[in-house]
Amino acid sequence: MAGLLSLRDELIGCTIGLSRVCSMHKKSARTDLLILQALLDSADTSLSDGTISSTLSLIKAEKSKIAPMCESCAARCGNSDDYDMSRLYNASDEIRELKLALLHKIQRMAADAIIKLRRGNLDDQTLIYFYKALFAISEDWDEHQLLDVIEETDQRTSI
Repeated sequence: MAGLLSLRDELIGCTIGLSRVCSMHKKSARTDLLILQALLDSADTSLSDGTISSTLSLIKAEKSKIAPMCESCAARCGNSDDYDMSRLYNASDEIRELKLALLHKIQRMAADAIIKLRRGNLDDQTLIYFYKALFAISEDWDEHQLLDVIEETDQRTSI
């Protein structure tokens, strides 16, 4: 079980890294779907390690495609790095609980978002929101800032 959890954590961290890369580089036509699928897969406890690893490979490949020079950059800025989930787990109790609540909310929202995205009727603001939520999880924000993002999530639960 611990291996599965760490693999899921790696998937979440890599997905956050991909979302951050997209703030500086043009995403591909499939980036949004990959991010949403990774959120969905990271929450699905019935998926095998192989399935999680496959999704992780897709996310890593997408990040490399979008920002190929970042992997070998000699002057690393850190903006394309995967998020280290231990930062979340080692945060204060209040911050950890808020970030995990936010993560669980967007994981639950991902299934509906995927359906709407495939149908072509997922609005851009909702897509932007997923990126914003992933950014918030990766930042050292205080409780009030995180609560604002969670409140926005609650307003978006009916995508």
